[in-house]
Amino acid sequence: MKKYILSVYICFAAIVLFGCKKAIDENIRPFNDKADQELLTTLDGLGLATNGNYALLVTPAAGDAQYSLSWYNLSELKGNNLLSVVQAYPQTRNDGYIFNNSPSQGPTTAFWRMSYRLIFGTNKVIEAITDGQGAAYDQLKGENYFLRALTYFNLVRVYGRPYYQNNSSELGVPLSLSSLVNKDYKPKRNTVKEVYEQVIADLEKAAALMNQPRTGNPNNYASKEAAWALLSRVYLYMGGTPAAPQNDYNAKAVEYADKVIGSPNYTLLQGASYSSSFAVDSKTNKEFIFAFRHDNANGNEINDFLIPRDVWGNLSQGEYAASPDYIAILNQNSTDLRKNFVTLENDKRIALADKSRYTINKFNYQQINPPGGFEYSSKSRSATPYLRIAEMYLNKAEALAKLNNTSDALTALNEVRTRATAAAWTTTSLASANMTVFQAVLNERRLELAWEGHSSYDNFRNGLPMVRNYTDYFNNSALTIQPEDKRVVYPLPPSEIQFNPNLDQNPL
Repeated sequence: MKKYILSVYICFAAIVLFGCKKAIDENIRPFNDKADQELLTTLDGLGLATNGNYALLVTPAAGDAQYSLSWYNLSELKGNNLLSVVQAYPQTRNDGYIFNNSPSQGPTTAFWRMSYRLIFGTNKVIEAITDGQGAAYDQLKGENYFLRALTYFNLVRVYGRPYYQNNSSELGVPLSLSSLVNKDYKPKRNTVKEVYEQVIADLEKAAALMNQPRTGNPNNYASKEAAWALLSRVYLYMGGTPAAPQNDYNAKAVEYADKVIGSPNYTLLQGASYSSSFAVDSKTNKEFIFAFRHDNANGNEINDFLIPRDVWGNLSQGEYAASPDYIAILNQNSTDLRKNFVTLENDKRIALADKSRYTINKFNYQQINPPGGFEYSSKSRSATPYLRIAEMYLNKAEALAKLNNTSDALTALNEVRTRATAAAWTTTSLASANMTVFQAVLNERRLELAWEGHSSYDNFRNGLPMVRNYTDYFNNSALTIQPEDKRVVYPLPPSEIQFNPNLDQNPL
């Protein structure tokens, strides 16, 4: 890791956006011609630096793939909402999906490097601003606290065990909270508990500082509500299993969800507005609390996984479709508006007589074709949603279910369910379906938050196995991964251990 830390220390934002108040999709340019001391002494310079940190979420850097793309690989492909149709290209896309966990494959190296570039970029800005320097300064400092918290939370989910599994002894990732490092800097991994505590501290600080929200496209920048929303998610992850709930943490998950739900800035869209909610510009989407914004220069590459392209009569890309058991749950309600997020079509690459597939179109907003050239890619201008208002209702419902508050849990759950025009759950209908309210919430999370990086974590953090009740390109039988399986977490990149031998590897 030393090599990459120093590269960030020398030029902590590999890419920034010129103009602090410009939209994230405007004027993305490389930046390497100002010394840190010049950049970080003015409000405009600090704005440039902060925008550079946002840009690292969507921009390839130093040969590493987009953070948003690697995050999708690592978070979504271990779940059960996807079906592999063919061999993915490049093959390393399969690493998470097949639970291979080869340390030499997959996007773990790029994800690690991009994460620590972002962390050291945020450290620079945080250190450069004194608390109380002014509302505009506080806002920028708070945004960087939020970005650092987001990055560490994603890291500890990828490389650390679920929180309920011996969090005070299981290893997470190194906490590097200063930019003042040298060539001998070789930190050890902190525990999962220590990383969670730092994430909470950063988010609390972020929420306190952010009192001058950005205008124009606020959903693509951090805000007080975004910090609250992520706190709700973090506490939910700490809330234990249904069999052994941690009530203090679940109460906190409800508290912060309610803070966001009470904000006038976000709302559950209804009817046609909801059906088309992923086919609009993210900055105008009232569902989004925080999203990674993509543009022509840095298109959303997640679509490459999901949308097949006909290239001279041969299909390519779109290697994954919606899974059969996801579709079975979706089809339980004939009027469910979430059916608009999949498209039934044929894929001649499927080796079965039935070549139908449900293509996922959540990230298909305005496909990008470069001028003057043939485009093999399915890149789009779709945002990568990270926090949505629907999740806040579902966080609240799950936490309340663990607190044995069935009535209020059903109220929160049905807010999401009925807006999708699915029938509301009642205690009577749950009993008839032989389901608990917790099981109903977990099903609803799967339906509502599909392909947004939640499904495997929702199972594993609750002490439940990830089950694929279907066969696919790789497997001739159903797959079950228990929450204690060593493959739940990814191995650390071997190159990072080579640079820093103090990093202990996860079990292989």
